[in-house]
Amino acid sequence: MSEGEKRTTPAPGKDPLNFKDESNITRFVRPNRWLSLDIAGKPMLRINWVSAGLASLVLWGFVIWALSAGVNAATEVKGWQAWITVNWTWLYILTQDVWFIFIIYLLFTKFKDVKLGRDDEEPAFSDYEWFSMLFACGIGVGLYTYGVAEPMWYYRMNYYNPQKIPINNDDQRAQQAIFITLFHWGIHGWIPYVLVAITLGVVCYRHGRPMTIRAAFFPLLGENVNGLIGDLIDALSISCTTFGVCTSLGLGVTTIATTIARLNSDVDPNSDTTKGLIIWIITGIACGSVLMGLKNGIRVLSKITFSIGLIFLGALYALDDPMFLLSSVTQSIGHYLQWITVVGWDCDAWPILTQGLLGAGTNGWTHDDGSWKTTAKSWAGYALGKSNEHNVIDAVRATAGGELDATAMWGKRTYFGFMDDWTIFYWGWWISWAPFVGMFIARISRGRTVGQLIKGAFIAPILFGFVYLTTLGSLGIKMQRVAESAIGTNSSVDWSGNSVDCDAFGYGETKMLNMTSAGYAAGKQLQDAGYYPLSCRNGSDHILDVVEPYGKLARPLQTLILIAVSLYFITSSDSGSYVDDLISAMGYENPPVLQKVYWCFTEGALATALVYSGGLKMVQAVSIVAGFPYTLALNFMCISLWRALLDEDENEEHRRKRKSFNTCLFDFLEAFKPDTATSNAPNARERTICALKNFIFPYESIVKCKRATGASEQIAMIHGGIITGLLWTFIGLLASTKAGANAHGVAWLMFFIFVFCVASIRRELRTARNIIGGAMEDFCSVGALFPFALAQMEHEAECIEKMA
Repeated sequence: MSEGEKRTTPAPGKDPLNFKDESNITRFVRPNRWLSLDIAGKPMLRINWVSAGLASLVLWGFVIWALSAGVNAATEVKGWQAWITVNWTWLYILTQDVWFIFIIYLLFTKFKDVKLGRDDEEPAFSDYEWFSMLFACGIGVGLYTYGVAEPMWYYRMNYYNPQKIPINNDDQRAQQAIFITLFHWGIHGWIPYVLVAITLGVVCYRHGRPMTIRAAFFPLLGENVNGLIGDLIDALSISCTTFGVCTSLGLGVTTIATTIARLNSDVDPNSDTTKGLIIWIITGIACGSVLMGLKNGIRVLSKITFSIGLIFLGALYALDDPMFLLSSVTQSIGHYLQWITVVGWDCDAWPILTQGLLGAGTNGWTHDDGSWKTTAKSWAGYALGKSNEHNVIDAVRATAGGELDATAMWGKRTYFGFMDDWTIFYWGWWISWAPFVGMFIARISRGRTVGQLIKGAFIAPILFGFVYLTTLGSLGIKMQRVAESAIGTNSSVDWSGNSVDCDAFGYGETKMLNMTSAGYAAGKQLQDAGYYPLSCRNGSDHILDVVEPYGKLARPLQTLILIAVSLYFITSSDSGSYVDDLISAMGYENPPVLQKVYWCFTEGALATALVYSGGLKMVQAVSIVAGFPYTLALNFMCISLWRALLDEDENEEHRRKRKSFNTCLFDFLEAFKPDTATSNAPNARERTICALKNFIFPYESIVKCKRATGASEQIAMIHGGIITGLLWTFIGLLASTKAGANAHGVAWLMFFIFVFCVASIRRELRTARNIIGGAMEDFCSVGALFPFALAQMEHEAECIEKMA
């Protein structure tokens, strides 16, 4: 936003614009971006064709590629996932914690009373309707998919053997299994949702912006969000939303297929045909719900689904041991509060380092017969292309001789791939859902305050989810112990090694009852009584298994599970399609039917492609990959939200500050042709030349900027020379030497110093011109787009010279 630019939207607390009126929508989009088409007097399209087209290109391109490449697509995507996990685990972990601190801080400030809407506006939905909708769209399918299965993975699966909290006996292992499950479904999961919801609620309902994700960046980018940068933000949001929803659909379809097979043995739950049919039936129903609208479709489905979940939960307490379950819930919440600070910052740095030191090879991941395994060198070294540490280990051990038993030498450790398969998968999954669930929560939270949204959409669903997950997980561990008590021996159950000999329980590798095994007779007798060693069963069977002991009520409860999962599936699908449609239509509140059907169909096609091309592993990998770019975006959304809240406070010092430099960093996306009449910016030709010059020769820009901050000519020239030298050193080392000589490491060090120096000057220029901004923005702007950042700074400095 240029200096002196007037606000073009209603002042805080006033009546927002009516976005059922197309003329109000077109105020916030470039004229050549908006496509409005009527046929026979009926609206057929109301869409931003650029953002919708880019998102469609990504989604349908992925669908075509995944279906044509088959399992090779899963292999490729898994490689992308490995790169992200190897290099960016720390970023996923750190950002989640920082966002949490920021959101909780808001709860203790005066900003908690800011209303999402007019100051006198009442909530659009009742508390029960509101909570049921946000819970159904935000967490539903996962409760049934992972509620029993996930704790069992941590409790009796030797593959991972997590060691996140102290474990001295099997009771502590059982408690750790519940704790890690709550960790993955607790505060860290809902943080991205709440962050997006608050930002959109404040900006859209208080400042009169249309309900699109680009609006969340309006306080940061100003009216530039109406251009191509806004189109890119919306396209990324639609893509992340669809990939995130399809992750849940891919997981949910397995649970639905397994449940149907349990009720009807003629159904093959592992058949792609079965899963594809389920996806398209659900997609069709979801499409009908979207066509009915928010109040008549999604609201009703959410209330029914949430109510069924309450009935199922109540049945478990009535039919089982309620005192044990209540004790487990109470104890598990206490353990969560005790350990969340430690585990919430855990990156598994030492298990990953150790595995890297023990491996061999030239990259972090390789594949063998279609399965993925680790080879080699240190994952830390993988990012920099180093293998020196491993070469030393190989050479010296060959001289020393002897076999290395790492467990005996260093003790039991968490499996090095735990973060990749679980925690980072979850963080990517939650983040990829953030634009969808966050916008949906904002849409249904109009009339509530920031504090109410944090409490109702953050604290309340987490506590309710804890009760649900702990109940299901406790019943699963209880059933496992029943089986071990009846059949297990010291040799068949190794609690410290987190493993069970399934053959002794009558189960083979196929997870089906093995008639040739020694434990067949006892296992069959146990099964006839309704009990199973869950660690020897497929994860999708677990939630169905835990209700088998209830005799004749088992089938009705399994039917209830089928209905609940299906409805949660539908609710997630129709909510995702609704949000995709809303974003692509620039917040237009009643888009044409054709658009609604299109996004439903696209979602169903993508879910089908994921299931057919790689199943669960493909789904997990896509979730992590889709969440990565949005992790970066959410960091800037925090800054944007803070500025929007400062505008609400009408802080005099804040209001005196300029909103931006006299040009925008992203003007190059518009070929440097926005309206520059009020900014004293050079013309497009001069700006293009300036940006190109700074790719290799930033000297002139640095000198001008230093002079503008009050430095002498001599000091300015010294800074210009040093900084230009740093850039040339970076380019030279990167272009003329081999990476093996460690020169590339030195090159990137030079670039880091270059970015730091330029960002510091940018900060000084902000201070001199009273421009709002922070160190993080400056460092990231220079690091990602230094030629354009320098050009922007030079144009600002030239304005100062003209004024002088």
